[in-house]
Amino acid sequence: MGPIENSADGSAVNTSPPGQLLAAFRIDEPLEPLPGGQGTAWGAGQLVLKPLDMSCEQMMWQEQILNDVREAGFRLARPVRAPDGRLTIDGWVAWRRLEGEHLTRHWAEICMAGEQFHRATAGIPVPGFLPARADVFAQADRAAWDLGSLAPFRSLPPIARIAGRLRPLHAKEQLIHGDLTTNVLFHPTLPPGIIDLSPYWRPPLFSTAIVAVDALIWEVADWSVLSVIDQQPDAVQYLLRAAVFRLVMDQLCNPRRPSPPTWWPSMMPVIARLCDLAL
Repeated sequence: MGPIENSADGSAVNTSPPGQLLAAFRIDEPLEPLPGGQGTAWGAGQLVLKPLDMSCEQMMWQEQILNDVREAGFRLARPVRAPDGRLTIDGWVAWRRLEGEHLTRHWAEICMAGEQFHRATAGIPVPGFLPARADVFAQADRAAWDLGSLAPFRSLPPIARIAGRLRPLHAKEQLIHGDLTTNVLFHPTLPPGIIDLSPYWRPPLFSTAIVAVDALIWEVADWSVLSVIDQQPDAVQYLLRAAVFRLVMDQLCNPRRPSPPTWWPSMMPVIARLCDLAL
């Protein structure tokens, strides 16, 4: 979503599903390239085939918790094991394919689906791997919530401005989906479908704030989009952290980019408005 222009670790990704994967799932039909993400996902009937983009430990954890989550007002994409029981094959995984499509300007519905998902996942214990994560997503998340982790990025003027407006938050943390903006699919007769879990251990309002900030920056939303969160306590503090999250992630994913990204002019007034509101 948004600022990520390169893969997180800069490595090349094989964008064609390997023969071992197709054979294991007995796929002999034409594959359909799917939009979104890093452009590496393929549709095959009721499956989505994707390169494994997390550790095997994290993949097994996602399989366990996603299979245990009760769908209530939403549908959920879950990992699918091959008939021989394998979860990962030659660096690839298969997921349940959900009917539907991403629709722009449906931010309230996206946030509602997120709220229902977060109610369903509220009792899940913190996974052991999460505190030790060191990928760019985890670093950006920590920078949004910890001034010590934010310090290396304060040379970036918008981050320095936001840092002066951040205040402590004391809210219950739980498993959240931290990238809902383009990962909720809509269907005329089915509940919203949630795909591509991006796990973080934060208050659910952080997830909502990320959707609002994404909408302002990349989907040409006006300020009315803040209605998804502005009646909640400390809404501006969550929005400031969402802006930090996206700025730091972009910086980490594109450290050698010679000029600001194309969405920079959209981000600057957002930061200015949020900093004013924080006063």
